[in-house]
Amino acid sequence: MTRDVRERRLLRLWALWCGLLLVAAGGGVPAYGAQPRAAQNPLSVTYVARACHEYGDIAADEAPAATQESLRALGPDADRSRPAAVGTASPPCEPLTGWTFSTGTGITGPTAGTRNLSTVIGPVRQDITTRAATPELDAAGNPTGRTLRGAVTVRLDAAEIAALDANSLWAQGGTPVQPLNDERGAYGFGALRCARDGLGGDNVEHLTIPAGTRHVLCRYDAVASPPGAGTIKVVKHIDGAGRGDFRVDGNLSYADTDDDGTNDFVLSASTGKDAARTFVRGASDIGSAPWTFHEARTPGSGWERVGAPDCVARAADGGRGRSVVRTDAAGGVRVGLVAGETVTCVYTGRRAGGEGLVRTESLGGTGTFALDLEVPPGAPPIRTRPVTTTRPGVPETVVSSRAVVSGTYTAVERKPVPDGRGTWGLTSAVCDGEEMPVTDTGHTWRVAHEVAAGEDPHCLLTHTFTPAGAIAVEKVTRGGTGAFGYGVTPHPVGTRPAEGAPLHGGTATAAKAAPVVRADGRPGPVASGLKVDGGLRYTVREFLPPATDAGHWVLEGVDCGAAQVGPPRPGAFGVEVRLTPEHPRPTCRFSNRYVAAGTPGVTKGTLDVIRTTTDDEKLRPEATRLELSCADGVRDSADIAPSAPGGSLPEHTFDTATTCTVTEPRTGAAANARVVTSASLMVDDGEQRPVRPGDPFEVRPGERTVFRLADAFTAASPLPSLALPPSPRPTRSPLPLAGSSPVELSHTGDDGSWLAPTAGLAFALLLGGGVLLRMAWVRRRRYE
Repeated sequence: MTRDVRERRLLRLWALWCGLLLVAAGGGVPAYGAQPRAAQNPLSVTYVARACHEYGDIAADEAPAATQESLRALGPDADRSRPAAVGTASPPCEPLTGWTFSTGTGITGPTAGTRNLSTVIGPVRQDITTRAATPELDAAGNPTGRTLRGAVTVRLDAAEIAALDANSLWAQGGTPVQPLNDERGAYGFGALRCARDGLGGDNVEHLTIPAGTRHVLCRYDAVASPPGAGTIKVVKHIDGAGRGDFRVDGNLSYADTDDDGTNDFVLSASTGKDAARTFVRGASDIGSAPWTFHEARTPGSGWERVGAPDCVARAADGGRGRSVVRTDAAGGVRVGLVAGETVTCVYTGRRAGGEGLVRTESLGGTGTFALDLEVPPGAPPIRTRPVTTTRPGVPETVVSSRAVVSGTYTAVERKPVPDGRGTWGLTSAVCDGEEMPVTDTGHTWRVAHEVAAGEDPHCLLTHTFTPAGAIAVEKVTRGGTGAFGYGVTPHPVGTRPAEGAPLHGGTATAAKAAPVVRADGRPGPVASGLKVDGGLRYTVREFLPPATDAGHWVLEGVDCGAAQVGPPRPGAFGVEVRLTPEHPRPTCRFSNRYVAAGTPGVTKGTLDVIRTTTDDEKLRPEATRLELSCADGVRDSADIAPSAPGGSLPEHTFDTATTCTVTEPRTGAAANARVVTSASLMVDDGEQRPVRPGDPFEVRPGERTVFRLADAFTAASPLPSLALPPSPRPTRSPLPLAGSSPVELSHTGDDGSWLAPTAGLAFALLLGGGVLLRMAWVRRRRYE
């Protein structure tokens, strides 16, 4: 046997040894390529719970409610760029095991018996409890290879699927009887978000599974060692006669209703009808963190405060409370709230006499009002002119003050002609501090006032506006019947609707044209009482039934008539609507078709992802990374070399609707370069609309979707740097977990579990190679 033959045999033996080791250890190395597709995974929900040190550790809702159910305001919205459903706990919050969730077919509001938290009714399950860890799933229900701590994944059972199909499936933290899982001393409610960021800030969330997905997440944020809860009630009382809207500013409310940068709420009071708002809030210290509020005064409104607010604290047994309350003459209130107590503060207002004989004001908007004044026999006539209000709640003079003779004076106002925006009502008439009756004759309103000799009369007429905008939805299906959900969300023009539960909703199950049923079951349009305002848009969205092995639903078209603003929004089953005086109550007809599995001739959908960047290697010395991930399991990626001005992914085709996300984990930018990333979406050569990079978008069969991602590079101006010592970060003690000892924070992304087997494999290869080389050297010496 020659030396060459012997050496070749030794090399083959060494290669065989390496191959056997690779096969044996193959399961230890993670696969980062395409994951195997699951044709139809069961519908499932992963419930995640985490415990946070403070309320400020939890991101606030995008549209906080004035009475959201957390005992303190939540933190800034800095981490909203992360999907709300991401369940991995991040500092300073930690995984929470042993936390129970419930599902039901409806909801009810907070009561004292439910610890002032909303709960589900018609409960379906009350045994969904988080474990130490569970595998993370993507939107298609496939494992990602990562692990979620303090979580549990459950498949929807038959009752939940039926509720889902009826658009009436709800999730709740805790159980209806124990919303805090009997852990109210250890944990308090912070936030609950399912699939999308919620808007209500309450302990219940509407559960939906978007088209093209099989799995969603619900995340519950608890606060460890919460403060005790107390109640603050603010009341507005009218002394005398009148009607008005009164705004109260302060940290007691979590919402900013007038977008002036200060949280507030509004009390609408009238003669004999007080207005009140009740807030359940955490115990507070009067010196360091009091609850504060004050009544804001509208200049020119004529309303005067009668003294300082009258505040009283009561203990749970009705006796005198220990809460500390401080008021001032300007209407300000500071409260150091004691747990279990109720502080009630009453603001009293009185309308001052006006400068005119007859004045008019408007609430809920501004408008033009025309009236005549009938005078007693023998009195000189009084001429009037139409008056237009300029600010809600601020009166305008119709007839100036003058000497009048005794007798009956009657104001006769012609009703404003409806213009599509809404209707006006004469809701209050006050003369000399007395509420006067209003007579409706059909075309006019009449108010009579008896003036005695020597009187100096003053009358104020108050008009209230009721918006008339409404959006109805009709449903048409072909090829089958199914349960569809609908939502209407208002938003300013030029902005996207906030993620979360729609302001109005409805459902439909029909095979031919039929109106959608309101969520509350009442007849009429899905959304009513809408403002007809050129600065507002309304997005009408459709939620398709989940796809099954038997087939799926596709959207064929949406027609909202003249109120529709362009084609359906790219990447979403919805359309944007503008309400105008000419078209204040449109009807949107959604047409859908059922596509059975294996139907021949069904046009596939396509997705092209195009990337543009800079080829300046000084600004981008490293490769750019582009990644595509879809809910049906499609994954792709590409690296764009520093010298290339752009690149793209291969075109992907889709048989069913799905949700995709395009991300750029690495820009390749130099340390001194600034990068601004933008993205746009175009469907079927239509309008190219901007979207936010990293946001999910939908791809549908029969449509050609093009996603473009662009980076703009600029060189940063060199600035002198100052060497500052790092600020020490305060350390926090670990949080106690329900029913368990503290655990470490869970990881996001690769958990490093492959390191040990990989290191073992490398060691085995080196050891085997060394043995073979030693044998070869010994045998070679023997033959020499």
